[in-house]
Amino acid sequence: MDDTKTMLTCNEAENKRLLRELMQNTDDLVMVSSAIDLGQSVTVCYLAGMIDGRQLDQMLLLYKEDKDRLPAFQIDANVHTFEEVANGLASGMSVLLFDTAGYGIALDTLGVQLRSVEEPASEATVKGPRSGFTESLQNNIAMVRYQFASPSLKVEYRMAGQLSKTKMAILSIGGITNPDILQEVHHRIDEIPADAILGSNYIEEWITDNRGTLFPLLETTERPDRVIGALLDGRVAILVQGTPFVLLLPFVFLQAFQVSEDYAWSYYIGSLMRLIRLFSGMIGLLLPAFYVATVTFHHELVPTTLLQSIASAKEPVPFPAVVESFMMMIAFEIMREAGIRMPKQVGQAVSIVGALILGQAAVEAGIVSPIMVIVAALTGICTFTLPPTAINYVIRILQFVMTLLASMLGYVGIMVGIIMLLTYLASLRSFGVPYLGPAAPFNLSELTDVIVRRPLTKNNKRPSLFRVIHNTRFRSKS
Repeated sequence: MDDTKTMLTCNEAENKRLLRELMQNTDDLVMVSSAIDLGQSVTVCYLAGMIDGRQLDQMLLLYKEDKDRLPAFQIDANVHTFEEVANGLASGMSVLLFDTAGYGIALDTLGVQLRSVEEPASEATVKGPRSGFTESLQNNIAMVRYQFASPSLKVEYRMAGQLSKTKMAILSIGGITNPDILQEVHHRIDEIPADAILGSNYIEEWITDNRGTLFPLLETTERPDRVIGALLDGRVAILVQGTPFVLLLPFVFLQAFQVSEDYAWSYYIGSLMRLIRLFSGMIGLLLPAFYVATVTFHHELVPTTLLQSIASAKEPVPFPAVVESFMMMIAFEIMREAGIRMPKQVGQAVSIVGALILGQAAVEAGIVSPIMVIVAALTGICTFTLPPTAINYVIRILQFVMTLLASMLGYVGIMVGIIMLLTYLASLRSFGVPYLGPAAPFNLSELTDVIVRRPLTKNNKRPSLFRVIHNTRFRSKS
């Protein structure tokens, strides 16, 4: 691309011609000459459908009466080049070109129709706030400020994308967030060479510490209360125009088992739910592997009565336990994906009926044993208890790896897989923060607030992992 800038001229016809050429002679570019400013001609430029016409008329009326009456927050910037004008128009702004002066003013008049605020479908809650982010960047920032009314909240705007400039906001809390982490976030975003940013995942893949890892090194959420909680811990939030998913960083592995609803209940209930999710994650990862290892290598560990029951159930099945396990897990994943992609009215019905019919038919046909159906169903249900983060998908993928190791080496294979997994997780970093913290490096006081939910009255310290400036939560009233 040609990075040279072309300055605006004092010739109205020439400005229109060059701007149309730069905008590829698009038919939705509107350029209207107006006499709102005495002494010079003004060209009002905008893209049809991208602006709020009523808001533009009001701003033009205010400008005609007294240009100093225009609200400062609606004046985005003065523009002096055609490239700045084109980028502003593509972002939904209206641009006033002062032909005799050779410059213009970009007005924030974005008016794209967006959906209203509603509860996020991916992070539903029983108790707690029910508002979720939308595709509007300004609305999302306002929702955060509405729930966190503090002058310490810092918002920094950035643009990313070479062809399509996407606006984003970096949120932090002054006096808490480590400036080194914040500076590193800015640096990585400024280095993104992509043509366009179509969602928060585009940012995530470019700024993550390890682009080849299966594990997510950044967290995503649709909930303002979760963003505020992360900011208070000293983390950084990245909001992207056009997507309701917000990136939170740094991110450690054990945070994947936490939900904001833990703090909506008493710490006993919150701790119990957190322990259930951790236990369910381990079952979802290891149960098929333990079943395959037990029936293949370690019969002596099974009570005789149960062993006889398993043997009689597996007798008509022509496949070994590992093939049987793989078939059921793959079938379960297909049904799960079908239930998600189909319309909501029939998605759940198809997945439930499909599981019942296929499971019963497979048992009657002698393709799989009844206990394998139980193992697959219990494994799938346990993964449903986990928050809908990328960790959920990672555990479902690692099920196959653990089961394969168990089929070759039995319990020894499972232990080898666990050791390799923990070693690999310990080597990962998220913006310099150890991925297994506070378990490795070990910090007992902080680990107790990760495995269980510490009472709010006792939760006086912020996590030291994120290298916060001010680590005390409770401040004396003055």
